[in-house]
Amino acid sequence: METHDISKFTTLMAGIGELYAKTISAQLIDIYWQVLKSYEIQDVQLAFHSHIQNPDCGQYFPKPADVLRFIEGSGETKALQAWAVVEKAIYLVGKYQSLAFDDPLIHAVLEDMGGWVQLCAITLEDMPFRANEFQKRYMGFVQRRPNRYPPYLLGITEFENSKNGYEVKAPLLIGNAQKAAQVIRGGGGCALEIQEQGRVVAKLLASLTEPKEKH
Repeated sequence: METHDISKFTTLMAGIGELYAKTISAQLIDIYWQVLKSYEIQDVQLAFHSHIQNPDCGQYFPKPADVLRFIEGSGETKALQAWAVVEKAIYLVGKYQSLAFDDPLIHAVLEDMGGWVQLCAITLEDMPFRANEFQKRYMGFVQRRPNRYPPYLLGITEFENSKNGYEVKAPLLIGNAQKAAQVIRGGGGCALEIQEQGRVVAKLLASLTEPKEKH
């Protein structure tokens, strides 16, 4: 949500308070705002309404965690969905193209796993193990969101072109284009992170081109 959404959010909280006969103070609104401000106002509104209509929990005033659960689903479900998107991109996009997903947690996880190029280099035999690692890391970030993440994931073509002074194309946007662009804008320390990704790519390329010892 953006600053201009505060009035809509305040109205939403006031309406929820009336429904549950609960006093909504400015302090309470601020607590919910701080927890939910990283999400779109439409998603927050839908999550509140989903809670209200849920027969298992709708009789209780929603806590922030309840709203988050309806926005994101369970951590396990969201991790499985995120991996499905990543796996599809591995096969359809590949290691040469730089790309940005519409989910910043994917960027944070893949950075911890060594970057996009390194992930694309895995074998079919290793895929189930890397999928499991991705899902565990992702669920960890769902519970505790990262302080920063790479603005986008570096591919081999951009690394080679930038090293040789050639034109560098914008990253390919995966998923919702507007959200992916927001992920790029929200990435912290762009130059430092891309430089670090470049070192990882260079190391990987060097290992692939080194002559193998003859036995």
